[in-house]
Amino acid sequence: MHKLDTLFLDRDGVINVKLDGRYVKDIDEFEFMAGAEKAISKLSKIFKRILIVTNQQGIAKGIMSDKDLYILHQFMLFELKKSRGVIDKIYYCSHLAVESCNCRKPNPGMIQQAIIDYPDMIVNDSYLIGDSDTDILAGNKMGLITVKVDNEYTLSKWCDELLSVIQ
Repeated sequence: MHKLDTLFLDRDGVINVKLDGRYVKDIDEFEFMAGAEKAISKLSKIFKRILIVTNQQGIAKGIMSDKDLYILHQFMLFELKKSRGVIDKIYYCSHLAVESCNCRKPNPGMIQQAIIDYPDMIVNDSYLIGDSDTDILAGNKMGLITVKVDNEYTLSKWCDELLSVIQ
């Protein structure tokens, strides 16, 4: 089977449950979306690489530190590894929305950096899965195939649909 190229995933609302009006800042608050672990395991077999692109302005707001985020991400990667899910790299933007940096979605800076980091990437064979309009805008700016998910149409449901089409 031909492997698809790169899968970009937003984190909050795609991999883990998004908290209303606040940030997931430690492992006690981190809860996987239904079926996300199994979906990432399946997707790891059909994509060359899986990358996370996530806005994390809680750092700039002083709610959490880069180290807190690192610990949270290490926990997430460890849990995913248990079900054979592989995340190749995590990109995050810690800037405030008002700073209008290039890396904060809807700007495509994190995706642009990934293209530099993985020069063999075939952009038009790559996907971005997100739960917000800013995710989709960032992916569209870079020519990725974009899919919007939510609490009903989850990463897991999209994964099952994708597998039914490509197998």
